Amino acid sequence: MNDQLSGQLGWPIPTYARNLLWLESEAGAVKVEGAQGLFTLEAPAEVLTLRWGSAQGPALTQLRWRVDSLEWDGSVRIGGYIDAMHITELDELPAPITILHVGGQPLKPEVNAYPTRAVRRSVPYPVPSYFDGLAEVDESVTTWMAFEDSAALTLAQDALVSKIPVYCFGHMAEQDAGWHELFALPIALESMTLFAP
Repeated sequence: MNDQLSGQLGWPIPTYARNLLWLESEAGAVKVEGAQGLFTLEAPAEVLTLRWGSAQGPALTQLRWRVDSLEWDGSVRIGGYIDAMHITELDELPAPITILHVGGQPLKPEVNAYPTRAVRRSVPYPVPSYFDGLAEVDESVTTWMAFEDSAALTLAQDALVSKIPVYCFGHMAEQDAGWHELFALPIALESMTLFAP
């Protein structure tokens, strides 16, 4: 491809998610196609917002432009507030599951929850700042799933009750997990950062 308009997401898109992903830039939104997430932008862009369901759907993450492939790995990164929590037992699942409704914005592409080894020599390490990490995108609501043994769920309950801002990190559920059979937007919660209110 090797141009400034066409590329692919870089993650094998699960069947349930095909035709439901959109890339948004300042020039507008384009639908992502097929198993590889092929797209052609209307104009070159440095940063793209990945959306679910439609051009106005919930924002999942922000990605920096890369030639040929955006190298998206299925991750979802949101900063916001937990608006609701639902706990249920479903026959199809091996254990009770919690669904979190998070109102928020995607994190900027360079934001990490902690200093990674890539920045080892860049001392002093900055303390994460909630507002500095948020992308300039309108707030939307995403749903996150976690089993009862997830360490993040204890933090999520505190965040809900005390209205503490959070960063949520996770991945779109794999096709084999079967979560897409139960949930409209199946994001598996993996980790969470809480901030002082």
